[in-house]
Amino acid sequence: MKKTTEDYLKMIRQIQMQNGKVRSISLVEAFKVSKPTVSNIVKRLVSEGFITIDEKYIIELTEKGLAVAEEVSERNHVIRDLLIGLGVERSVAEADACEMEHVISRQSFEALKALAKH
Repeated sequence: MKKTTEDYLKMIRQIQMQNGKVRSISLVEAFKVSKPTVSNIVKRLVSEGFITIDEKYIIELTEKGLAVAEEVSERNHVIRDLLIGLGVERSVAEADACEMEHVISRQSFEALKALAKH
């Protein structure tokens, strides 16, 4: 899956949890990109079945989109918390976790998750 897809789904979930409603402008502001960039990505996410947009232009995650967003968020939190626990500065751990969440294998992630529980 594309890093962009995962990042957008995770951000939509985060904004939805904070504000209740997500519109394209929220994504423009969050990612600091142009409206056309967000529009193209949103259209792709709709066509791939990850999100829906209603008549008021409110973006919502589908079950498929929510599943991906929750999985990516979990990977991010586990990796970030492990790095912080190892003494990595929080800002560095957050930046590294944002990159690592996209490339880590399921097997390696499950091992890290088990380690985090101890």
